[in-house]
Amino acid sequence: MKYMEGLEIRVVRNDDELRAVFRIREEVFIKGQGVERSIEMDKYDRQAEHVIVLMNGEPIGCARVRSVNRMAKLERIAILEGHRGKHYGRELVKFLIDHCVSMGVDGVFMNSQYYVRDYYRQFGFRQEGEPFMEAGIKHIRMVLMGKEAG
Repeated sequence: MKYMEGLEIRVVRNDDELRAVFRIREEVFIKGQGVERSIEMDKYDRQAEHVIVLMNGEPIGCARVRSVNRMAKLERIAILEGHRGKHYGRELVKFLIDHCVSMGVDGVFMNSQYYVRDYYRQFGFRQEGEPFMEAGIKHIRMVLMGKEAG
């Protein structure tokens, strides 16, 4: 799907694109945030649907989507540091919501890093429950029900 000039966001099509997604996650989460590789690269990668963000054909961002109890769980949302602040992340989240709604799920949720919870509120996500630690980082569950997403 095309957004801004040169920006393309879509489901990964081949092994090369999947390797690019894993390189972005390594840069952002393992090197950038100190998440252990065994936590970042987990068993769910095999069953998840992976999304890639390309700028002029260059991989600059990613996410993954998993089905959990008729809900879509957004995970591993990342934009490389040199490409942040240009609204690519906003376009990625919009794509993810639209994509999940088209899948016919009952709702969308994520375990957001706590410091960016307000960012996800602008898309209609609401905080649910109490903050918790995941991979040594404070998180909060954020939920967007199906009727709110459409």
